Amino acid sequence: MNVYDSIFQRRTIRKFTQEPVGKDILTKLVDCARVAAYGANMQPLKFAIIDDKAELEAIYPLTKWAGALADGAPREGERPTAYIAVLCDKGIRPNGAAEVEAGAAVTTMMLEAVELGLGTCWLGAIQRKEIKDTLRLPESLDVLYLLAIGYPAQKSRMVDIKDGNVKYFESPDGTINVPKRSLDEVLIKR
Repeated sequence: MNVYDSIFQRRTIRKFTQEPVGKDILTKLVDCARVAAYGANMQPLKFAIIDDKAELEAIYPLTKWAGALADGAPREGERPTAYIAVLCDKGIRPNGAAEVEAGAAVTTMMLEAVELGLGTCWLGAIQRKEIKDTLRLPESLDVLYLLAIGYPAQKSRMVDIKDGNVKYFESPDGTINVPKRSLDEVLIKR
């Protein structure tokens, strides 16, 4: 698979099989993130792998899933089997601002996950302080995002936007449909 194909195959997955993702695979994702683009090459991000069952159960209630779907959150038996917490080291970036770096790192992990047959969901609607406390992180680390990871138990696909509506929706067969603007709409021709 090439990068272009990974980009077009990557869709958010919110329901997972319960097959564990190996620590070596999770470490490989972090290895990809560590070499992502970083402003001024400061590299303020750290990462925590969460795959312990008790921690997974403690973290799940601190997350919010699929705001556009009435029933989009994974149920018991569909939840991710791992998370990677994306953290900002305030010793490196004192103001804790690392949004651009986090975006590059998470995207890099998501694309590698596609190649490895994994599904991911980038979670930003999370209770950061509570997650930090649950993981017993030092004061110097702030939680920016979670990347939920597992083997997909649902399908997700791109569809054309109709009537300007960008809200994703579920088909009767359980497939998540994600409207995307066309290339003609986003490319400014000059």
